[in-house]
This record gives sequence, C-alpha cells and structure tokens, in this order.
Amino acid sequence: MHAKSVLSVVALTTLIAGGAFAAGCKSSAEATVTEESVEAAPVALEEPLTEEHDGGSVGWEFAPDGAVRAVVKGPDGRPIDKDVSGTLTWKGPNGDAQIPLAVDAKTGLLIAAGPRLEADLTEVKYNVVVAGKPWNGTLHVPAGGTKVIVEGAKKAERRPIPPGKTGPNGGVIQVVGDDTIEVVADKASGQVRVYVLDDNFKPVPVGDRKIKLGFVGSGSELILLNPGPGGLYCVGTISAKVNPVKLTVVVAHPTHADVVLVGYRPGVHVVVGPSAPSLNVVVATTWNVSVKVKAAPGVVVVHDDDDDDDDGRIHVVHVHGKHKGKHKHHHGHGRGHWK
Repeated sequence: MHAKSVLSVVALTTLIAGGAFAAGCKSSAEATVTEESVEAAPVALEEPLTEEHDGGSVGWEFAPDGAVRAVVKGPDGRPIDKDVSGTLTWKGPNGDAQIPLAVDAKTGLLIAAGPRLEADLTEVKYNVVVAGKPWNGTLHVPAGGTKVIVEGAKKAERRPIPPGKTGPNGGVIQVVGDDTIEVVADKASGQVRVYVLDDNFKPVPVGDRKIKLGFVGSGSELILLNPGPGGLYCVGTISAKVNPVKLTVVVAHPTHADVVLVGYRPGVHVVVGPSAPSLNVVVATTWNVSVKVKAAPGVVVVHDDDDDDDDGRIHVVHVHGKHKGKHKHHHGHGRGHWK
C-alpha cells in the first residue's frame, strides 16, 4: 500500500498600504502539492556485512535481540525491493527455526524477527529469492550481532599481517582483538589447531582463552576447541577436510570475547558461491608422528598419532651412547600426544 497525502501551502502577506489584512486577497497564489504513490527510498544500512552473489549482493544487519535487516542490491549497486523474498534457517539448541524474510514497504529492506542471539556463534542459513533466482549462504553470527564482526575487522586493520605471511605451521594468521592467532588443519586427519602467536609469530601458551570456529565451505560446521597438551594450542576436528571459503573465529577471555571473520575488511564484499576464494587452512602437517624426550636419559618416546591406525601404539626407543642402533618395544595401546 502506498501513502497518499495532500499538503496545502498558503502564503499570506500584509498589505503595504495601511498595513491591514485584506480579506479574500493574497499576495501570492495558494499552492497545492499532491504526493501520489510516493515510495520511501530504501534505507541505507550503516555498516552491513555484505555477501556478493552472482547477480547482486545482500548486506546483512543482525541485532542482538534477533532483529534482522537486509538490503538486496543488483549488479549496478541499486537496491532491489520488488520480487524479492526469503527464509532464514536459524540453528539453535532445540533444533532449527524457519524465519520468513519479507520486504518492509516503508524502508525497502528485507526484515525478519529471529530468536535472541545468545551463543558465542549462531549458525544462520539464508535463502534469498530475487526474481525467482535463489541466493544461498551461511552466516555465523556472534551474540552481539554483525556489528561485532565489523568492529573486529576494524581493530584487525590497525595491526596488518605482512602479505603472504603464513603461520609457523603453514596456516592462516589472523588478528583477533589483542591476540594474533594461527589456524591450521591437518589434511589427512582433519584435526584443527589454533595457536596464539607473539609479535614474532612464535607460539605462546593459550592460557585461559576459549576458542570456537565457524567453518563454511562445501558444508558448514561449528567447532568448539579444547586445550591441547601442555596448553600450547587449542584443538578440535573438522568434518570436511577442505579449505573453507569463510572462517569465523571467537576468542573468549574471562572478561570479554573477540570475534573476526578471517580476512574480512569493513566495506569489502564477501564473495560466496562457486567463485569464492578459499582460505589456506588445511595443509599437510607432520603431526601424525611426534617425538618427546623423557626425563630418563637415553630414552625417547615416539607417539604414533596417525588416525588411520586405530591401535595408537606407543614406541619406546632406547638410545645407547652415541650409537645409532635402536631397540623398539611396543608398550600398550595408549593414544599419543602432539608436541
């Protein structure tokens, strides 16, 4: 429905001769302006998280209370508010919720009312249909909404990583709040680690940090990482052993949590779909076999961590003096540890 209103503007003036008002006389003609079927221009979202599709883009704004606004634009950058609709699939602890997206006649934006954002990351899949063509994607949204991701990107911009720089294990380096981290996964096992790095990009103890990852690639998944041996990294497992096109990271401290979308910069569109570039996270590692030197002199313990070998044998190698000869003994079936 379009608003219709009539505005009347009457200009009155005083008579120059005698300074008295002459009834029925006007120094200027009465003007009548009619607004017929005038639509409000689509509202420009202040700092949307924009995803680029083949045929246009969708800029998202998620509020902490679950309110969603989105601006849909064509290849020319002009907003689209005709023949557009959609659905959000909101994943929660009690199952998925289907939330409709509809155009708001006053603003031209797609709007929806979802559940309150309470988890560190909430997975929301979207299906936006523009002139019969679906645009699909997945977002991992923090409790503070998309604004938190934009703020995290601004903070990361102030501490840029040298171009082409990779972590000590060959993974992706990303600034998250006041931390610098490396995210790397093993191509063979799917085991993923996050290291905290110092100013020289060397690993330091993780401490009391808790880390969660949101992967989007051939599929999507949320991964809560656990402390690794010795507290030198956090560790988990990814189901799809392929590089993601999007990676959202939460680093939670006792007093606050920082969130980033890896590689994202404010104002830059995130490319999704078949043409999206991937992040070099999944690499060939040497984690499957690690060596630890025990306190007893001349004893080296080799832990076989190859996930393809379920017996997880531990091999004790005795080294005698300067000899190269070694005697291997199998001691039980305990699982090994990474260094």
